[in-house]
Amino acid sequence: MKKVLVKASNGTYPVFIGLSIFESLPELLIKYNLPKRTFIIADKKLESIYKSRIKNIVRKIPGKKYCLYLPFSEKLKSFASAQLIISKMIEQKFGKDTLLISIGGGTVGDVAGFIASIYMRGIAFVNIPTTIISAVDSSIGGKTAINYSGIKNIIGTFYQPAFVLVDPVFFNSLQKNELVSGFGEVIKYSYLTDDKFYSKLLSNYGLFLRKDLDFLSSISYECIKIKSAVVSQDEFELNGIRRILNFGHTFAHAYESSSKYKLSHGKAVLAGLVSALLLSYYNRLLDKQQLEQMLALPLKLKSHIRLGNIDGKGVINFMKNDKKNRQGKIQFVLIKNFGELIVDFYSSKKSIYSSIRETKKWFF
Repeated sequence: MKKVLVKASNGTYPVFIGLSIFESLPELLIKYNLPKRTFIIADKKLESIYKSRIKNIVRKIPGKKYCLYLPFSEKLKSFASAQLIISKMIEQKFGKDTLLISIGGGTVGDVAGFIASIYMRGIAFVNIPTTIISAVDSSIGGKTAINYSGIKNIIGTFYQPAFVLVDPVFFNSLQKNELVSGFGEVIKYSYLTDDKFYSKLLSNYGLFLRKDLDFLSSISYECIKIKSAVVSQDEFELNGIRRILNFGHTFAHAYESSSKYKLSHGKAVLAGLVSALLLSYYNRLLDKQQLEQMLALPLKLKSHIRLGNIDGKGVINFMKNDKKNRQGKIQFVLIKNFGELIVDFYSSKKSIYSSIRETKKWFF
């Protein structure tokens, strides 16, 4: 088992990574002196595959327990879902002395974290991500959110968990589209540091698609180390450092919204990374050789992603609602070299349209 510490304003919390460490959950809850009234929110997709495993572990947790399985999706990341869960918590008489545990992908974690932050003005929270994309990204750093009026993550809070538990054994059940989706966020991290991690992924991406659990455990650890280092410096995204984690996401969120969430977040990130690299090139931050080198990895997966007939104007309209914007202007995170990102970059509409148009050629 490996451990990464995330520094936050209310203290430091651990992220545990290791094969089969889910079985350590009951003892970890006791070790961290967490409440003994436990409300669990789990993705219904896990029920048919891991219900026995989850049930056996939950049985060992002391005190009152209640497990709610829900069919989460990006469309259900909403006030309606939050209201349903809160109503069930009230019905089952869960109070301030409640531990809320999320078991599932990013949408489950986002909604559960949001509820933990607002229920009775805040209750204890533990996040157990079961997808690669949630393990390496959304479960770390305390961002919680729901979608509203077709806009992704427009309502949310910063709320840190007591700890995060990443067990790659859960990755065994992921379908290929979920693996590709997870790889989108993994690739993002390879641009945020030196080119060694990028080279490792480029040489071994086949291990990723074959679900080699040792490899998945290793790269999850690498991504979590990178994200925790960034979050520890800029927990509330105030000084700009944390914004580098949004590389490719201005395009990605707009692609996702334009597809009415038919395009998964991770696949949208893959396409968004390509668009951000192109926009960096059009703004003369990258030369042609750098662009081709940095495009090589995301384009390995181009056959798995289809943007369809998205409209450039519609994509830009969604970008106008991006949280990074200031004074009504779209702001991008762009790149000059591995580990050298530029935040709050303004670009001409012509270059933005060109980036979208070229991206569509690869992912039509």
